Amino acid sequence: SAIGRIRAVDPDFGKNAEIEYNIVPGDGGNLFDIMTDEYTQEGVIKLKKPLDFETKKAYTFKVEASNLHLDHRFHSVGPFKDTATVKINVLDMDEPPVFSKPMYTMEVYEDTPVGTIIGAVTAQDLDAGSSSVRYFMDWKNDVDSYFTIDATEGTIATNEL
Repeated sequence: SAIGRIRAVDPDFGKNAEIEYNIVPGDGGNLFDIMTDEYTQEGVIKLKKPLDFETKKAYTFKVEASNLHLDHRFHSVGPFKDTATVKINVLDMDEPPVFSKPMYTMEVYEDTPVGTIIGAVTAQDLDAGSSSVRYFMDWKNDVDSYFTIDATEGTIATNEL
């Protein structure tokens, strides 16, 4: 995904004004890429991998802009490039809680008294500053309401029919 644009200005005309952008090796090279927009000559910064606010909130790296076509007559006058520092701030998104296991198995004897806790599920909300997790049963799977779940604790208990 394109996440931003930067622009270097080259007062030349035509081919001599074409710019090539590169990320200087370091902090951003494995997560970000940059390409030149051939129409605007802007550097388009793209993601190589997804970012995670909870892991790292900002990235800083250097971008180099240089002439794509260099007239050999001017080699001794160079360098024909400049660098700029780019800072990417990662914004937090509200992500759903994640259960600690993909599946829970619980066993209960027949004629177990109503209200007996037979197990518990646990989930975490990994968002920074998140509120506590609330638990609910999918009533489509327990149409007869054989079980209840404590909304704050995640404990599952037998229920009266």
